[in-house]
Amino acid sequence: MATGLPSSGTDVPPARPRLVLDGGGLDSNPSLILAGDHPRGSTSIEIALPGGDGSTFGSSTGSEVSSLSSGILNYEYENGRRYHSSQEGSNVFPNDTMEQERLDLWHHIDSLVLGGELTMAPLNEPQKILDVGTGTGIWAIDAADRYPTALVIGNDLTPIQPAWAPPNCQFEVDDVESEWVYPENTFDLVHNRFMLGSIKDWDEHFSRVFRHIKPGGYLEVKEAVLEIYSQRGPCPGNSAKFFELLQESGSRSGRPMTGVEGFKAKMEAAGFQDVEERIDQLPVGTWPKDKRLSEIGTYTQVAHLEGVSSYGSALFTRVLGWAPSDAARFFEQVCEEFRDNRNLFYTLRYNFVGRKPLNLPV
Repeated sequence: MATGLPSSGTDVPPARPRLVLDGGGLDSNPSLILAGDHPRGSTSIEIALPGGDGSTFGSSTGSEVSSLSSGILNYEYENGRRYHSSQEGSNVFPNDTMEQERLDLWHHIDSLVLGGELTMAPLNEPQKILDVGTGTGIWAIDAADRYPTALVIGNDLTPIQPAWAPPNCQFEVDDVESEWVYPENTFDLVHNRFMLGSIKDWDEHFSRVFRHIKPGGYLEVKEAVLEIYSQRGPCPGNSAKFFELLQESGSRSGRPMTGVEGFKAKMEAAGFQDVEERIDQLPVGTWPKDKRLSEIGTYTQVAHLEGVSSYGSALFTRVLGWAPSDAARFFEQVCEEFRDNRNLFYTLRYNFVGRKPLNLPV
């Protein structure tokens, strides 16, 4: 969907209060760090299965700011997990300690995949960076350290970010699906990571982001596909069924968990140019012989084990109507398959970077 021209600044919508928590070159081709018999890329890979039994892995400034209300911290508890109460229903993922550790683990995986880089965007002394759905704030904090010239803002529906942060980093409680309070043509980079299942309309989202990025600035989108694949062929029934049900529940809730393969086209339709797409195949488990891939697989295996409850608990019980005991039993069956390295599981991770044109048509 093509976006309109940025506004002149004379017709500005009323500012919507947000909560500020004071805490103190692109690849031209997809990169597949793990290759297998996958339709999006294929080469050979050595497989190591230690042990005869198929080894398994064990179990802002002061303007437009309101005070942090008690309602934001009035969390909801359900099925042994903690959820935020702000914008109830718009985010079905928990915000408890287990979820925070899972998010930080994926940040570490991201760092391994990108060779320690935070972004693929070629930034040069950026002034303002926005981290959409910042979660624990770990990427925003690292970005503030990496880019001392920039004010890095991390926003999220729930205030789980640390009280300490670099002086050029701030966190805000805000809903990215509402009209943004930031001026248009503001950001050198908008970083958008792991938001599948949290956005209703990606076309609208990309158009909104486009308006708020400076001419010449970048949007980066990082998403892991919510599917599982196997080097052996068809996946075991429980693992495959789990992701099928996740996709079904996402569709029912109005926040799809599919479609990342079409994000490049959607970004281009929103107005971004030179959109680059990188695809990485990440092992789930320690089965690759290559040490680097095995290390990545160790972390992705743990992330998947923790992610079963994070993704499934609310969606299976609220949306699909499962009894909590039935969901818990099914989740354990899925985790048993994730632990078994003989399944040779892997998943896909997408990284997109697009640039807003310097000279927009009048």
